[in-house]
Amino acid sequence: MEKERKQKDCECYGHSNRCSYIDYLNIVTCVSCKHNTRGQNCQHCRVGYFRNASAELDDEGVCTECNCNQIGSVHDRCNGTGFCQCKEGATGLKCDDCLPGYYWKQGCYPNVCDEEMRLCQNGGTCYQNQKCICTPDFKGLLCQQSRCEGGKDCSSAWTPYLPLTSMLLCVLLPYLLAIVTAH
Repeated sequence: MEKERKQKDCECYGHSNRCSYIDYLNIVTCVSCKHNTRGQNCQHCRVGYFRNASAELDDEGVCTECNCNQIGSVHDRCNGTGFCQCKEGATGLKCDDCLPGYYWKQGCYPNVCDEEMRLCQNGGTCYQNQKCICTPDFKGLLCQQSRCEGGKDCSSAWTPYLPLTSMLLCVLLPYLLAIVTAH
């Protein structure tokens, strides 16, 4: 008789039609909450969802998915107003944008160089705020290090910038030799 009375006391706000009485706690709880709800009375939203403030508790759309950007957010949970917790440099409701001074490339990364904050040194040029292209005599993140440190002769400094024709010749030479020797 007690179990039946408790079953009738079950209030799930229309998100479940099944309840269970838990003897040792002396409570009635909803079973198999629907519409992305959870809790004793299906009154809370599941992890990854937040409460739609404009919907009544018995509305099927009471819980809205967070949709946090998986790359820009710390996890898939959001706060009660739908804001996701963003990783460093990310911003926005869903963490799908970057703060000033950051660029997006499968996540937010700090700009290495720009015209206002950090300039490439020793004649280097900033490429898409992501890296400095250094002149042949310098190296480093901001082209701050000389390639010929310690009194070495700078005229013999190695340069990674070969002319395009030289690079093509290096790539194509083995193929050209193979064609000539095959005939």
